[in-house]
Amino acid sequence: MTTDLDSLMANLSARDRDRLKGAFAADPELATGLQTMLADLPVGTQETMMRRLAVRLEGAPLGGGALIPALADVIQAAMEQSDTEPE
Repeated sequence: MTTDLDSLMANLSARDRDRLKGAFAADPELATGLQTMLADLPVGTQETMMRRLAVRLEGAPLGGGALIPALADVIQAAMEQSDTEPE
């Protein structure tokens, strides 16, 4: 497992990496919280969450706290997906 956001963003496109880095720079405390939240998840899940977050932020302006609603959408989608997957 990893909690290093930079390593999780390594396989993203340069555009997605730049968007996430900009969002994390705008709200460093949220980036720290995201690291903590992802820490206990499998690496594949961490990478998926980062990809989904980058996609959600693609159409959103980075100012004004765009990261929080995008993160909420990603978490909600992951929860809904886990509810529909057989155990």
